[in-house]
Amino acid sequence: MFNFDIPRYEKVVGDALALRPEIEKAADEISKQGYSNIFFIGCGGTYAHSLPLKYMLDTQSEIESHSVIAAEFMLMGHKKFSKDSVCVFSTRSGNTKEIVAAAKFCKDAGARVVMYVSNAGTPACEYADYLFCSFAEDDVLCEAIYLTNIPFVARMMYNAGAFPKYEQFADQLQKITPYLIKGKELYEDRCKAMAEHHKDTDYHMVIGGGNLWGEAYDYAMCILEEMQWIKTKSIHAAEFFHGTLELVEEDTSLILFFGEDETRPLMDRVLNFAKKITKEINIFDTKEVELPLDEEFRKYISPMIVYTITERLSCHLEHVRNHPLTTRRYYRQMEY
Repeated sequence: MFNFDIPRYEKVVGDALALRPEIEKAADEISKQGYSNIFFIGCGGTYAHSLPLKYMLDTQSEIESHSVIAAEFMLMGHKKFSKDSVCVFSTRSGNTKEIVAAAKFCKDAGARVVMYVSNAGTPACEYADYLFCSFAEDDVLCEAIYLTNIPFVARMMYNAGAFPKYEQFADQLQKITPYLIKGKELYEDRCKAMAEHHKDTDYHMVIGGGNLWGEAYDYAMCILEEMQWIKTKSIHAAEFFHGTLELVEEDTSLILFFGEDETRPLMDRVLNFAKKITKEINIFDTKEVELPLDEEFRKYISPMIVYTITERLSCHLEHVRNHPLTTRRYYRQMEY
């Protein structure tokens, strides 16, 4: 695979998986203490990656949860937030201003703070009651975040009587690494071709639903817009037919994320329409990727699988467009 370091990737994923005992201990301790609800608090990509976690809780348990944007959450307040809330954060740098401020806000309110950080000893760590740390950079960050937060949520559900097969799921998840690499290999050639075909395309629609809505939101904003400066709109599959469909023409680029949860028929509807209008349709489908998990568990990790395979497109776009994924004009380049 082009510009892909397998040993490096195996280490990042392996280090995240190795956090399992710490994750289970934290979830068990919190569950024993009791709590009123779970708040997932993020900004940009970390907010997007929290949406599948809320979807998981909403569809499989009676645990109350909220996904909120850090800066807005601190200003608007939330009547369901209290000292009995569990506040879950993720941050690669550990110094994102909104995350650090929100973590302090939650800590000062007496709530418990659960924090995944890729860089130890950073400001966000100061406010964590439960700190999970494993090094990751942008191209592998999502795997580290999901391999921490999905098991945490699953264990919380297990303790609440909502995930009786947790041990089976967690044991199977420990075998995921080679399958993630195979998933990348499966999409390598088509992502290379897609990048070459679309290197000059100036507008994309990224569409997803259910527990892949967060990944559609993230890929549009944090990758294509932030890292490639390409105008992109993320569209929820259920909302596509309430406005955005009127912008589709025969050369409009649609990138469709197909997952394996209950909402997959929403994506089928989008595809059925799109095939009648545009010739530019690309599909990322987690069903194509072999996994070491039972069928009933696959939907929980489909957001991570989509991130894993779309990374191949990002890598090839960076190359053919001669635009490094690390280049920014404004983000962290100036005060605002």
